[in-house]
Amino acid sequence: MLMKWFRKKRNFRMVMIVTAALVIPGFVIWGVSISGADRRYMVAMVNKEPIYQNEFYKALEETRQHYRDILKENYSKLVNETELEKMVLDNLITTKFLNQLYRKHRIKVRPSEIMEVIKAEPAFKDEKGQFDQEKFRSFFSRISPEKTKEIENQIGESIKFQKLKQEVLTETTIVVSDDEIKNLAGKDLKPENIENIRKLLQSQKEQQYFQQWLEKQKSKAKIEVFINLDRKTG
Repeated sequence: MLMKWFRKKRNFRMVMIVTAALVIPGFVIWGVSISGADRRYMVAMVNKEPIYQNEFYKALEETRQHYRDILKENYSKLVNETELEKMVLDNLITTKFLNQLYRKHRIKVRPSEIMEVIKAEPAFKDEKGQFDQEKFRSFFSRISPEKTKEIENQIGESIKFQKLKQEVLTETTIVVSDDEIKNLAGKDLKPENIENIRKLLQSQKEQQYFQQWLEKQKSKAKIEVFINLDRKTG
C-alpha cells in the first residue's frame, strides 16, 4: 500500500483534497467577512487556532501544480478554481482539527514506528521475505530529502489516525452475530467463508462507530472562515 503512495503521489494528493471536503461537511460557512487586526493574516480559525494566508496559498499553489502535471492542457477545462480553493482550505481545516484531537488524546508517533511500516513494505523485501537494506537505500537515494520527509510525514499521519481510531474503539464492544453473517451471505454461505465475512462486517461496524464519534467531536468544534471564496462566481 505504501509503495502506491510512493509511485502515485499525485493521485494521493488528489484523494487527500477530495477527502477533506467529505470529512468536515457543513463546518465551513463561506464568505464570512474579515474583521479585527488579529485576523488580517488569517484565512480560518479552528478552535481558536489560526490558519494563516501563507499556509493556504502555499498549499493552493502546490495543489494547482499537481493538477497541472496530471491534466496538462486540460487543466483550465476540468478544474474549477473556486472549488479547488475550497477543497484546499477544507484540507487545512481537517488537518488542524485532527491534530487537535491527537494532542487531546496524547497520540504520538515514534520514528521507529514509521520505519517499521516502511520495512514491512513488500517492495523492500528480498526473495525470502526479509527486509533488503539495499533496496531500501536504492529507493530513497533517488528522491530528495524533502520528498523523504514528506513520505515520513504522510506515514506518521496515517499511524496517528489509526491510533486514534483504535483508542476510540476500546470504548465499546462491537459484536457480529451469526444472523448478520447469514443475512449478508444468504444461501451462498459456506462454512469456510464465515470468518472472512465476520471480519468484513466487524470492520464495517468499527468504521461506522468511529465515524459517528468523529462527527460528534466535529459538532463541538468552532470553525470560522475569514475569506470569501465565492467571490469569483456569478
